Amino acid sequence: MDNNSTPNMQTPPSSTAQVHFSSDVRNMDNWARRTGIPLTTAEALGTTYARAHKWLTSLKAQLIQHHGWQDAEAAVDTRMLFTVEAPSPWRSPNGLPLSPKLRLQLPTHASSFFSPERRVQWQMVFHSDIFATQRLIVQPITDILNLIQCLLTGVVTLVYEEQLPQGTYTTTRGLPSVQWITNNQAALLEIFGHAHFKQLWKAANDRTTSFKVDFEPRRR
Repeated sequence: MDNNSTPNMQTPPSSTAQVHFSSDVRNMDNWARRTGIPLTTAEALGTTYARAHKWLTSLKAQLIQHHGWQDAEAAVDTRMLFTVEAPSPWRSPNGLPLSPKLRLQLPTHASSFFSPERRVQWQMVFHSDIFATQRLIVQPITDILNLIQCLLTGVVTLVYEEQLPQGTYTTTRGLPSVQWITNNQAALLEIFGHAHFKQLWKAANDRTTSFKVDFEPRRR
């Protein structure tokens, strides 16, 4: 599919994995131990996130230029890196939208993701249709998700649950594919530097570190 086109679908595609947002720092700590990428200070995370502003802003521009998004009206909020909106792509048989406008925001500072006052706001962004279905068909949305997984590993994960007779298997993906990291090496090197990039690539290349599987037995 051409990345510069958006399919004209009446109903959303199905996705088996769900995007999950968590501001619990313990998740980041668990993923740091799993991936072997040390958890740094809040200040260092903020600096790295600030270096990603250029790429995140360019992804926003791609959404506007090629995918029908636009800057939200009256959205002058210095706490936000950007706020963009798009009409729902899903239509009823008579052409009416099946859901409200899509609204994508990202903060200026990474610390906003961990603010208790902002927790529900970010859950509404990452648990919305934008990341449930649009990430499957709109490349800049996929890139935003993957970049945030690299920047703040454990904050945004992909979760797949499989119900089996013996219980529930939950598979969680904490990092993007190694192919995505390889394809975006130049931009990631600019943000992270060589040492951290090598750690990212190594962790993403090993499914035992980029994924985790939990099992909950069925209660009898």
